[in-house]
Amino acid sequence: MNSYKLNHLAMEFRLDIGLDYGTPLDFFPVITSKLKNLTIVFIKMDDKISGACFKVDSQQIMFINSKHPKGRQVFTAAHEIYHLFYEDTNFTICNLNSNDEIEKNANRFASFLLMPINALYSYKKENNIEKWNLNSIIDCEQYFQISHEALLYRLKSGGDITFDEFNLFKPNIKNNALHRGYDSSLYEPYIGKDYTIGNYVRLVEEVYEKDLISNGKREEYLIQAYLSDLVYNLEDL
Repeated sequence: MNSYKLNHLAMEFRLDIGLDYGTPLDFFPVITSKLKNLTIVFIKMDDKISGACFKVDSQQIMFINSKHPKGRQVFTAAHEIYHLFYEDTNFTICNLNSNDEIEKNANRFASFLLMPINALYSYKKENNIEKWNLNSIIDCEQYFQISHEALLYRLKSGGDITFDEFNLFKPNIKNNALHRGYDSSLYEPYIGKDYTIGNYVRLVEEVYEKDLISNGKREEYLIQAYLSDLVYNLEDL
């Protein structure tokens, strides 16, 4: 599928869940509030694996590598949305560096979902960017909350930076961002341990409140989903 079709799909998806074309997303809170049947499980995986997803009846579940930085976790989640909504498959394991055509489509969709073509064009125009440099790239990725590598690939594929510039701008991103006055949150895990957010939690609490399960069973389900902090009233993730 070509980039314009994938961008169109991504823009349609944004509109379908009540978002405009260009607003940057605080991705995980927004997506779990908009997609009521979605559960996201952060879990430690091999470094080569970014995520996975599967569908059970009306429920959509994605797994995100809890060891990866937030920017990559967000990109992985957007990538998994493509598999969940636009593919006729029940289970997928993803390595975002795969050369498989379906994985490439999911990567491009994720890039457009987080930063549609028009949004990037408007950002470039509003910020008077005639030629991209490391300062403008870091400002842009912070604005859209997109991973450094994903933005570099996007700019390289669009002819905005060269292959040599791609390699020049790629290293030491966390340190470079800190020296430009940004915090490091985009380059560290959103949730750096095994944890679950989204509909699973709501369903457990709902069936408990309706007296369909005991408190002991509720606690068992929560602990199985790495939610012991809710059982033991721990304050910090």
